[in-house]
Amino acid sequence: TASLLNTHLRDQLNALKTPPTDLYNVDEGADYTTTSTSFTNVDGTDLNLSITTTGGDVLVWFFGTINLGAANADIYFNFTIDGVAAAADDGIIQFRSGNIANADVSEFPIGFVFLCQSVSAGAHIFNLQWKTSSGDTVTLRAGAGTSAKDTHPQFGAREIS
Repeated sequence: TASLLNTHLRDQLNALKTPPTDLYNVDEGADYTTTSTSFTNVDGTDLNLSITTTGGDVLVWFFGTINLGAANADIYFNFTIDGVAAAADDGIIQFRSGNIANADVSEFPIGFVFLCQSVSAGAHIFNLQWKTSSGDTVTLRAGAGTSAKDTHPQFGAREIS
């Protein structure tokens, strides 16, 4: 019947075409900064993604530009799924500024793609988090109009299976 075809054919194809996805393209009035030495949300409102999965794998990604205002400063990124860290210890990715102490030349691209396997069916919240190693001020550019540094990060999550 048409109803059975819609349920078993059309609806399955539609699920493949438009999987659960949430994406935030950052365009804020001010850049983000942190001095926290513990993982904290970058932005608990805008970089707080929500998807309702059917159960399976979820691909999570983040790309942005950071400024490490001190020599030998470290920045770490991670994210949580429903409040639980995706990666233990120091997160998914770390970047060290090295001996660059001039904040005007210490702009660096940073990003990750992370596969979360076997995520249960249901509603899930993904929060981007960051920390520094020694309390140095770290900046994530946020499309805030900073002259010659007006980049727009992206944070997203999509069910892929």
